[in-house]
Amino acid sequence: MVVWTLLYANRSDWNYVVTVWPAWTWGAVGLALALFARKGKSLLVALWLVFALIFVDEAKSYPRMIIPSGPHDLRVVSLNCAGGTVAAAQEIKAYRPDIVLLQESPDKDQVAKLAREFFGDEGLAIPGPDASIIVRGPVTPVTAKYTNDFVGAHWKDSQGHSLDMVSLRLLPPCMRIDFFNPDAWQEFSKNRSGRRKEVAEMAAKLADLGLKPDLIGGDWNTPPDIGVQRLLVDGLGDTFAQVGRGYGATCVNPYPCLVRIDQIWHSSALTPVNAFVVKTENSDHRMLVADFRWSR
Repeated sequence: MVVWTLLYANRSDWNYVVTVWPAWTWGAVGLALALFARKGKSLLVALWLVFALIFVDEAKSYPRMIIPSGPHDLRVVSLNCAGGTVAAAQEIKAYRPDIVLLQESPDKDQVAKLAREFFGDEGLAIPGPDASIIVRGPVTPVTAKYTNDFVGAHWKDSQGHSLDMVSLRLLPPCMRIDFFNPDAWQEFSKNRSGRRKEVAEMAAKLADLGLKPDLIGGDWNTPPDIGVQRLLVDGLGDTFAQVGRGYGATCVNPYPCLVRIDQIWHSSALTPVNAFVVKTENSDHRMLVADFRWSR
């Protein structure tokens, strides 16, 4: 248990092969083994439970389900559309969003059509070759020069509130389970370092554009990992970690859905009041829904 605590408390490239997996998977194994221990069973069980309270999102998100969520001013939905599947994006409409962040989004004509479908004449879209943004109300693109892995926009609602926002999709994850193979450890390490480099490049582009996101979300292709995400999320809050309810993993849908790689981060301009994940019918990702109140 001590080893796993140290690994999750000190995430790095070399141990990513372990820490990319949700902490509850290792905690469940450790707890099961502790139950069969001949000596010190109670202590081992207690220690693994402490590990879960510290590192397992669901140790906090499931208890929140018993408390009703408060009212919200703004609903944001993020979804990877599985290679541009329009039917996947259309599933969002039932959740009555105000802002939609898409990844692997449909093409620009289809995204424009979705904007009208979601919001009528008020619907506007900022399409990209991968990530896109759909909103209700005036929106201005701010990433015309950068179109590969993210799009950014400045949005203003009818009451005068404004947000700078980004929808993104980062480097795909390493998909290996041969943990005893040294090559797997190297590949996981390179994957994490490559994503960190991508984040640094994206942060530099945003700084060049003068865009400091109040809202940044999408398919990060990694569980929350400040060592990778810091340059994009420093000073921001991880919505699901703060107020999420129920099971938070979003990939792979439907099963095995293990990893919380779809995330929405927010600035102090927004106060999160609720977040939950929805199983989808037409995507290999689940949908992330986040509700906010205006802080100002």
